[in-house]
Amino acid sequence: MSVLGKYAQGDKARFDFRIADGLGNFVEPDWEDPGLKVEFWDAKGTMRFQAGKTSSPPLTLASDRYGPFVAIEGIELADFSLGVASARIFCKVSGNAVLPQPTIIEAFEVVAGTGLEPAYTNITRVRNELPLDVPSQLSDAAVSQFIHDASRRIDAALHGYYELPFPGIEENPCTPALIERLARKLALADCLAFLGVLNQAEFKSQFEEQALSELERLRKGELRLSGNHPPLSVYQGDIFQDEPDQADMLD
Repeated sequence: MSVLGKYAQGDKARFDFRIADGLGNFVEPDWEDPGLKVEFWDAKGTMRFQAGKTSSPPLTLASDRYGPFVAIEGIELADFSLGVASARIFCKVSGNAVLPQPTIIEAFEVVAGTGLEPAYTNITRVRNELPLDVPSQLSDAAVSQFIHDASRRIDAALHGYYELPFPGIEENPCTPALIERLARKLALADCLAFLGVLNQAEFKSQFEEQALSELERLRKGELRLSGNHPPLSVYQGDIFQDEPDQADMLD
C-alpha cells in the first residue's frame, strides 16, 4: 500500500508514479508522447493543475534502485479544497496506451494549516552556525521561514520512503539527528544567500550539495532511519497489448 502524502494549503505538494509491466519491473512511459500529462483534481471535483513536460512545475523522469518513475515537485495548493486530491494520468508505453485511460488514483491529501510546522531545526541552532557579525536584516522571522522551507524540502525528497512528516524539533521524541542536521544546513545555506556576504553562491552550493547527497543516500537505502520503507508503485495500470489476430496464427 502506498503512503498518501499530506500537505497544508500553504505548502507545495509532490507526486510521483511508476508503471508496472506485470512482470515485476517498472518501465518508462513514452517520454516524447505529446499526450503525456497528469491532471490534478481537488476533493470537490475541480481540476486545479495540469502537469506536462513543459508545465511549471514540470513532469520529470527519474530512476532509483527500483526502476524508473515520473515525478513532479512544487504543486501550488492555494486553490485546492481540503481533502484527498486525485491524479488522472495519461501516458503510453511503446506506443500503447496504459489502461484505463486515464488512470485515476489518489495523489495526496490537502489539510488545513499554514504549513509552518513541524520544523526540523530551530532558530538558535541555525544562528549558532552563522558569522558573529550577522546584519540586522536577518530577522528571526526570516530564519524561521528558511527553516520551514528546508523542512518541507526534506519532506518532498523523502516522500514515499518514510512516514512523514518527522516529529518536530520541539516534540518528544524530537526530529532524528540526521534530519535536524540536514534541515539546519539547508536553512543556513538560504540565510547566507539572503545576506549576500562573501561569495555566498559557492557556500550555498557546498551546503546544498552535502545535504542533497545525504538525502539521496536515504532514498537509496544507503542510510536508514526508523520508519523506512521501500517506495511502492502508486500507479498499477496494466500495459495494453493487442491480442494476436486469429487469422495470422498457425494451426
